[in-house]
Order: sequence, then structure tokens, then C-alpha cells
Amino acid sequence: MTTASDKTKTSISKFEEFFSTKYKEKVIEAIEKYPDQRSVIVDYLDLEMFDPDLADLLIEKPEEVISASQKAIKNTDTSQKNADLNIRLENVTNNIPLRFLRSKFIGKFLSVDGIVRKTDEIRPRIVTAVFECRGCLRLHEVAQNSNVTTEPSLCSECGGRSFRLLQEESEFMDTQTVKVQEPLENLSGGEQPRQIAVILEDDLVDTLTPGDKVRITGTLKTVRDEKTRRFTNYIYGNYIEPLEQEFEELQIDPADEELIRELAADPHIYDKIIKSTAPSIHGYREVKEAIALQLFGGAGKELDDQTRLRGDIHILIVGDPGIGKSQMLKYVSKLAPRSIYTSGKGTSGVGLTAAAVRDEFGGWSLEAGALVLADKGNVCVDELDKMRSEDRSAIHEALEQQTISIAKAGIMATLNSRCSVLAAANPKFGRFDSYKSIAEQIDLPSPILSRFDLIFVVEDKPDTEKDRKLARHILNIHKQDSMPFEIDPELLRKYIAYARKNVHPVLSQEAMDVLEEFYVSMRNSSVEEDSPVPITARQLEAIIRLSEASAKIRLKPQVDPEDAKKAIKLSMECLKQVGYDPETGSIDIDKVEGRPAKSERDKFRLVQEVIKELSDEYGGSAPTNILITEMADRYSMSEEKVEEVIRTLKHKGVIFEPTSGHLKIV
Repeated sequence: MTTASDKTKTSISKFEEFFSTKYKEKVIEAIEKYPDQRSVIVDYLDLEMFDPDLADLLIEKPEEVISASQKAIKNTDTSQKNADLNIRLENVTNNIPLRFLRSKFIGKFLSVDGIVRKTDEIRPRIVTAVFECRGCLRLHEVAQNSNVTTEPSLCSECGGRSFRLLQEESEFMDTQTVKVQEPLENLSGGEQPRQIAVILEDDLVDTLTPGDKVRITGTLKTVRDEKTRRFTNYIYGNYIEPLEQEFEELQIDPADEELIRELAADPHIYDKIIKSTAPSIHGYREVKEAIALQLFGGAGKELDDQTRLRGDIHILIVGDPGIGKSQMLKYVSKLAPRSIYTSGKGTSGVGLTAAAVRDEFGGWSLEAGALVLADKGNVCVDELDKMRSEDRSAIHEALEQQTISIAKAGIMATLNSRCSVLAAANPKFGRFDSYKSIAEQIDLPSPILSRFDLIFVVEDKPDTEKDRKLARHILNIHKQDSMPFEIDPELLRKYIAYARKNVHPVLSQEAMDVLEEFYVSMRNSSVEEDSPVPITARQLEAIIRLSEASAKIRLKPQVDPEDAKKAIKLSMECLKQVGYDPETGSIDIDKVEGRPAKSERDKFRLVQEVIKELSDEYGGSAPTNILITEMADRYSMSEEKVEEVIRTLKHKGVIFEPTSGHLKIV
């Protein structure tokens, strides 16, 4: 009969053979670098090829086998350095999704994939405690296996039972707890992501930050809570493998790849993908085209001076109630593998970015929010206008720089949030008013508006022909209880994933010429010196991103003039909707980005000039009634407009009213 000690001896001898043959160079190198390097990384597949039984035993009895491997390394150490090396195992085949971690896996060696949600402070854990007998002062060394310090039962010298812990003589090890959440791409809509605590020790501490995608290998253990008397599972970490899992980390087999290639060769693929985007919603071709381009994304770049040019496309849809904005957002959140859907009122600033939370010991740690967890994916923010302004301002940095900087509770950190944002909002007055300019009715501040590549305005106007088609579309969906697809949603997911992973289009010289000509001609469309600015470099960058996304749809390695023209057309549609100034008859970028248009700024200037003139004439202040008459005579400005300008100038502190009916420049 084989005893446990025999098994251990066999394991040690097998590992000695493994380390002195297959891993000889790695072990010698690690011993030479000790204590700066404290681990030897062993590929599980190498161990399995060397001895399958030993590899199987590792999965079943990880603590015994890893302990045997550490003893074996010491035995093979010819330099007599007595290096206490950790054995870390990568490529462990026993990968279990977090939601399937059940009690049958307790004590087993496994790996799990997830996103780091929170990291606690690094704390010392006592490994070998040195106790002094209070009676005879004899020292006792006791190995510690848990957080509760175990004292010797009695002194071997005098039989005493009273001891004092000598902290300076004892041996400690760094330990850290991190919380890992299952990857968002594994969830179907509405499922609550599972979480598990992971204990990291020694050289594994301080290697993770919130938002990191990792594969953690370790032993599943359980601990009993003394208060509730319940058991809680945790993973005792052995190895961390970073996974820069992106949108594209879907399983695409050769058969799928062949289907994708066939689709890409279809001359009508562009239209098919647009029709397959939110197919349950009728119409809105431009919006669907933009969403399709957003899903494929542009090509992000990192310049030599560390400047990042984002490839993610941000879209804002402002529309009347009941046109399907939320449905479009829900569709994107389900189609994009790494995607988070959130809605205005129920979203806080820290929920979007990162929260500083107290851990069980009273220290502070960071917990990642939606924009960090959706790194390299999509965030859909519904009812953006209903969010509190201080919460909304949290996404400024995430939209442009694609990072989130935190300075809370003594924690200074910068987290990545390289995600596309698709947002929806309602008009300021609930529904669009046809007598006011559209730009005035978008109730969002200019810093937010200027960061969106495309802003769509969707009005719900009665139109017999359109209404009939819409009614028929809705009735057919209810009748058939299913949706005819141009491209199956699962195949579309894989198509998008394949394009994002393998296609990185570059601008062709012809496409660059088209974009350059458009930008220069738009900027110089008006010859007058003080004419409104139609577009800025920000819009040019947005058009470049859209052109790259258009090329990705066809899996092309470079951006053609055709892609550039499509992007320009789509961008111009948005600019005309929001930025058209009826007074000047041209596009004014200030209107698009929520600032007063050039024509408005001219009115402010003219009113101020006339107030100054009248003040000189009427002894220091201008009578309001005479100002209104003068503005009507000289510039044909209506009384309502003059009063509106006066209110704005008062609000901005440019003018004040010393006595009723008289105005004065500050």
C-alpha cells in the first residue's frame, strides 16, 4: 500500500529529474538572480508531456505537489544558495468560468479569467513566528499557515505555557487581496457578473490594477466566516497571466473565417451590415450606418512621443421620445462582446469612473467603474441629459484622452478606458420645437458635445408614407414573432471581432487628398475675415476614424477615396442638422459644440456698442426702451431678441441695471 509520504517522495524525485533535465537552464538562471527573482515559471504542458500522472496529481492535490516541487528545486541547487523559489504554473488546461466554480472544485488547481474589480492594500503575513518563553526565555520557531497566529502548546525546556511573539525575529511575507469579476463578454443581457476574491503573495503582489484583464491560476479554497458561520470561496493565486482581451476575443474557427471572407467579398456587404444593425427599428439609415462604423472602430495609434490618437468613435443621438433610441443602445450593448449599458438617473460619476472604497481593515482601495470595465469595448449611456452635471463631467476625460485619473482618499491613479461611447438624450423641452434652432434645444454643455464625433438629431414628424411603412414594420414583427436578418447576429459579432483583430487600415494617398481638399475647402468656404468657423481639426480627426472604420467593414488594408467620401457625407449630414445657422446660411462649428454661434456673438457685440454710445449720451447709463428702438432701426433686431441678449449679458456679468430701465456696461 502506497502512503502519502511515499507519494511525496516520488513527486520530489520526479520533479528533481524534471528540473535537472528539461528546466535546467531556467532553474540555474533563477537561482543566480535570487532574491531579485523569486519564481520559476513552469509550463503545465511541458510537465504534462514529461509525466502525465504528475500533471494530473497537480490538479487534484496542488498543495502537496507544489510543496514537493519547491523541495526538489532546493535539492537540485548545486550552488548551495538555499534559494526559496516559488513554482508558478502557466497554461493550466483546467480553465473554469467563474460562474461554474462549485464546491466540487475546492482544493483543486484551476485557472479563471476575469477583470480586476478592486485591489486592496499590501499587508504582511507572518510565515514563521518566533516566540520567547516568558519563564526560561527559550526561543521557539512555529510555522504559520493562516492569519490567526498559532503559539507553541508548551515550552520544551521548562514546560511553561506563556509566550511572547518577537516580531523582529519572525519572518513575514507580503500578501494582497484582489477582487476579480467574470468577463463581460461572457454575460448575456441582464445577468449579474460573478466575483471572487484572490489572495496574492510574495512576488505576485502589486502586479494588478483595477480594469486589468487577467487569467489567474491557483487553488480554490474556502474559509469560514466566524460571524455568519458561512463558508466563502477564494482562490489562492499561483500565477497571473495578463489577457489584453479585446472586443475581438471570440472563438473564431476556420469555418467561421471562411464565412467571414465570403461575406467580405460580397459587393453589397456595406449595406447588408447597415441593415443588420438594430433590424427591429425601421428607418434611420444614417444613425445605423454610424453605429455600424462605431462597432468596427477606427485604427488607434500611439506616436513616438507617447501621444495616443484614439480610434474609438463616439456618437450622440438626440431625439424625440418613442423613436427607439434606447432600443438601439440595448442592441449595441448585446452585440458588442465587452459592453455595458447604463441609464442617466441611475448612474453616478464614480459608477462610471472608479470609486475609492474602504476594505475590511479600514484601508482605501479602488473599485473600477463602467468606463474602466468596458475598456476596449462599448459603453451605452442612455438619457445622458438626465444625469447630474457633476456626474456627467466625469466622462470628459474618458471621451477624449481615454483614461480616468483618480485622486481620492490619498490614492492617485490613472486607469485606461479605451472604449467607444454611444449616448442618447432627449431635447431640452421634451420634444423638438420647430420654431427654435436645434442647437439651442440640446441640453448638454459644450465640453461634452465637442467630444462626440457624430451628433444625430432625430425628429418625430408626422409623414403619411413613412408612418404607414413604420406601422407595417411593427405589425409584421408582432405577427411573425421573429426578425428576418440580412446577417445572423452571431456571425455579425464574429465578423466585427475578426475585422477589429486582423484589419488595421492605413490612409492611401488618394484618400488623404480627398480629406485634405474637403477640410481646406470647408475652412475657406467664406472669404470674409470674421466669418463663422465651419469645422476644426477635431472634425477632421473624426472623419479619419470613420474612413478607417468604413475600410474595416470590407476588410481592406487601406482607406480608399470611396471610404473617405462616405465618412465626409455622414459627417456633413450631422453638421447640417445641428450646426446650420439660418442667419448666415452656413455651418458654424460653435453651434454644433454648444457655444453661441458667430451671428449670436455679433449681436452681443452690437448691443454692447449701442449701450456704450447711449451711456455717453444719457449721462452714464442707457435707457432700455431707447436701446430697443435703436437696435430695431439700425440692425432690424426684434424687441424679443434684444431682451434675450440683455438677459444673457446680465447673466454673464457684462452689463448691470443700476436703476430700473437703465443699463450700464460693467
